[in-house]
Amino acid sequence: MVPVMVMGLQVKCKVPKLCNVNGVTVVATDYGQGDRTDFILSPRAFNSLGVSPDASKELKKYGTLDIAYKRVPCTYPGRNIVVKVQESSSNPGYFAVVLQNLGGSYDVTNVELWEDSRKQWSPLRRVYGAVFDYANPPKGQLFLRFQVIGCYGTYWQIPKKPIPADWKPKMTYDTGLQLK
Repeated sequence: MVPVMVMGLQVKCKVPKLCNVNGVTVVATDYGQGDRTDFILSPRAFNSLGVSPDASKELKKYGTLDIAYKRVPCTYPGRNIVVKVQESSSNPGYFAVVLQNLGGSYDVTNVELWEDSRKQWSPLRRVYGAVFDYANPPKGQLFLRFQVIGCYGTYWQIPKKPIPADWKPKMTYDTGLQLK
């Protein structure tokens, strides 16, 4: 199983007269679209690469930049993992979520859902990045657990709060769980 590679990266561009020496710290996932592109930055992150607003405008003219990057810890101090129900979950026989606020040096490799009727955990399918889905979810509250690879090996984390029975697409739900 391929992990959800969510990590912090410090990205610096290599145009000395235009680039901020500190670069920008971003949260990266393993999903993007582009042609032979290493990183696709949001406009806000891209603008932060420049030493000034004018320098950022000049950098945009390059289109593609040479960069240097290194992994740095993601930090979401005091923030719990949040589960956002994807818009595609408007079909009652389908449930898809994206995991948000994954922090530290952690990779989530699996997500499972508790099925009370079967008295067992059932795996969600990893669609891409931090998005997982499940066909025909059970009725009622949805209990998830996350398999995490961290500094101390691989282990399961169970959130303190379930997704409520009346969950809705586009809504976010706080799990009460922080990866530390």
